[in-house]
Parts: sequence; C-alpha cells; structure tokens
Amino acid sequence: MKKQVGQVFTPLNWAKWLINKWGIFDAWIDGAHVCDPTAGQGIFALAMLHIARNRGIPITSERLSRITLIEMIPTHLKHFKREVRREFNIDFPAAQVFCKDIITKKHDEKYDILIGNPPWANFGDLPAAYKKVIKPFFIQEGLVDNKQQLLLGSSRVDMAALVLKVVVGKLLNQNGLGYFYLPTSLFFGESAHRGFRNYKADYRHFAIDNVYEFSTTTVFEGVSTSYCCARIHADKKQKFPVTYYRESEGNWVEYKAVPFENQNAPWRIVQNIDELKTDNSLEISLTPEQKPRQGVNTCGANNIFIYEHKPSHLPEHLLFPLATKEIWRQDKSSPHRWIMLPYCRETGKPLTHEQIQKYDTLCSYLQNFRDVLRDRKGTMLQTFISRGNWWAMLGVGPYSFAPFKVMWEAYGRNKFNPMVLSSVDGQMWQGNQAMHAFIPCWSEENAHKIKIALENPEILKLLRQLNGGGKCNWAQPGKIKKLLSFLEIDG
Repeated sequence: MKKQVGQVFTPLNWAKWLINKWGIFDAWIDGAHVCDPTAGQGIFALAMLHIARNRGIPITSERLSRITLIEMIPTHLKHFKREVRREFNIDFPAAQVFCKDIITKKHDEKYDILIGNPPWANFGDLPAAYKKVIKPFFIQEGLVDNKQQLLLGSSRVDMAALVLKVVVGKLLNQNGLGYFYLPTSLFFGESAHRGFRNYKADYRHFAIDNVYEFSTTTVFEGVSTSYCCARIHADKKQKFPVTYYRESEGNWVEYKAVPFENQNAPWRIVQNIDELKTDNSLEISLTPEQKPRQGVNTCGANNIFIYEHKPSHLPEHLLFPLATKEIWRQDKSSPHRWIMLPYCRETGKPLTHEQIQKYDTLCSYLQNFRDVLRDRKGTMLQTFISRGNWWAMLGVGPYSFAPFKVMWEAYGRNKFNPMVLSSVDGQMWQGNQAMHAFIPCWSEENAHKIKIALENPEILKLLRQLNGGGKCNWAQPGKIKKLLSFLEIDG
C-alpha cells in the first residue's frame, strides 16, 4: 500500500493525550505489554518514552521489551529508530520491531494493550493491487458477506474496521484492551460498517465502552473525516448504552449511545434515555418507484456534464436544471447550474450511439472527451462503458425524469428542509450526487403531501441523534428510509 493511502499521522502531543487519558503509561510501568499494530513512524512509542523522561522514570531494557511496533513500511520504522537514538541516545531493541502487514501476515505474540491510529481509507480508495490482496480478509473477518458487496455499497468499509477486527481478535491477551483514534463512521455508518458492529473478532466478543468525539479541536490537520478515540475491551459482550463524550466549549459533555434499531445498527446519541421515545407515526405511503434517491453522479466528469450557464450549442431537451445550495437560500427556485443528461427520459437509459449521432454538436462535443470518459473508474460504470455507452453516469433512471421531486440537502447540513421542485420549461430538476436526495413524484399533489409528511419535527430530531449533523451522511437516502416507515402502495 502506498504511503499516502489511508495514513493519518498522529501529532506527538495527541499521542501523549491518548496515553494519559486512558492511563496507558501507568499500566506499562506496572508491567503491561503494549503494542502499536499499525505503528507508522512510531509516534505512540515515542510518546511513551517522552512521558517517562518527563516523569524522571528510567527507560530500562526490561521496559523497552514491553513495547512492540508493527508496521508494513520499512522507512517508517527506520525513521522511528533514528528518532529514538537522536532523542534518547538508546537503541530500540530490534526484537520489538516487526516490518509486516498485520492484516496479511501472521503474528504470534499477544499483548495486554493495543494502541494506535489504524489507517483511514475506504476499500474503494485503495490501489487496485492491494485491493486484490486484502479482499478475502474483509470476508474472513465478517465485514462483508461476499466479494460482490465490496464492489457496491460496502466499498465504503474503512480499513480501520478491518485492522481492528484483525488485531483485537488475534493480538490481544484474554480481556485485553485497545485504545485507538478512529473515524466515527465505524459507529454511525450505514450498511458499510454493519459487519464491524457485530462486535466479534476471530470468534471473540469485544465491546466499546467509552468514546470521545472531537467536534471542535483539530487533532489531525487537513482531515475532513469526523473522528474520535475509543476504548475496546476484548472478550466482553457489547452492552448499551455506551458512554459517549462530545466536545463543547472546551469541555467534554457526556451523552449516551444506543443502536437505532438492532444491535448492529448505527448508533444514536442522546443526553438521556427519555429522548429515545419517538412519535410512531413516521409513515409515508409511496409507490415502489418512489424510494429515496441520490442525485446524478458524473463519476469525476463534472467539468464535462455540468455548466455554470446553459450552453446554447447542445440539444436543449438534454439540459436540465441542477440543484444548488441557492435553492434552499432563496425564495425563488431558479437554476444556477445546468447538467446534460444524454439519456432517454422514457426509459432512463443512456442514448444509443445512433441516437447521439442525430445531433452533430452533441456528437462532436462528446467525441472530444471520449478518452477521458472511457477512463473513468468504477465497476458499475465500467459495465456501461464496456457496452459502448461511455457517456453514461450513475444515479440516472426513469425516476430522474419525474416532473416533480421532493428534494433535500443530504450532505454536510444540520437542518432538514425538503422542497418541492417542479420542472423548468419542461426540464426536470436534478440532484447533484450525494449533495442532494429526493423522492420522485408524478403529481404535484402527491409531492406536497410527501413534503408535509417529511416536515415532521421527529425526523430532524432523529437525524441529529444519529450524529450526521455537518457530516457527509446527514440525510442520505438510506438513512431516511430507516427513519421512516415507507408503506408501498400500488402505482
């Protein structure tokens, strides 16, 4: 795996913070064996040595023999050894440093405490060669049921989830403890992390009992992912509620975390258990064609299909108004961007090559970008491209051309404000990838009825409890479907 993929290096002061927060240093001094299984440049081990020096505690050979580093990149371990020599004038014992991929290579030793910051990267973001190597381990560790899931929604399974499953199951002594910086998606992600939340690793139970979520402090510069630190107990069954702390004006405020539905479900955060009482009338009647959807995904080709101004040289009936933030900030719903969909609106399928050739300017325009469009990544997209439809996108179907849409901002928001969008000169509004979600409607009356149902204040309350405020999963279609009881009716 390349150095930059998934590696989020921990600053020294925050390595010390985690060690002091959980009493790890004192446990080490008292005889515990400590291991960082994805050590990087060994910042947690260095932090332990810094704390020892600051407290005037001798760094003995015996104490060093109870700190172990495992890391797959040799240069990182060389850097660590140089730093130990430079700062402490000692040679870190070679027997305690292992250069291996802890996922793919067996490790025989076990430890009382695991500590660290596993790599943060979705499976889908990894290099192709490494994907092939570790794909079987996602299945082996119960994170997905089959390889096909890794090609679809479960490609969002984080490497941190796999690392935790491996190291908690295989490296911890009986009733051992793990302390890690982690992406919060492990606890709040939808189906992608359901496999992590079976709370089993190598047939051993494990439990998360304390979490600290950083909401204002920047621990990791340049990281947009929401993150926390958590304590994990091996050989202990998961129980709820979990004690969950959030930052607020420089203090840690205590909350309770409980699963939204069953044990494997995403967590829900409340200050007291009474908040769990919700209105049971969250039901909406929809036809099977009306399930919530994301917007159009150009798969990296926004500059080809999306325009600031409506282009006059392209067929007008293929140009559609694209939802932008202005729709929710202004009283008047007028387009600020346009998107071209070279699709048949009756079938929701890409236009054929013969149909595109009927429009000289369209044909010429697409041909100019043929190589770029054919080189786009993604298993589902490549299925279209292999059929010759290299102008295809994802998130387009008959539902895209419904004359009315109940649409809301689904990404990075704290408010839930559904709106009814009708067509503009016969052209239907489109959502922009994960930024927007919508329910397609074929009558204005039905659209307004659904909008009113979605405005139930219980929905906003539940969304906030599910910890999506300001995050990418704020009100995505899958989450909305879980919050509501969609009663399918015949069309």
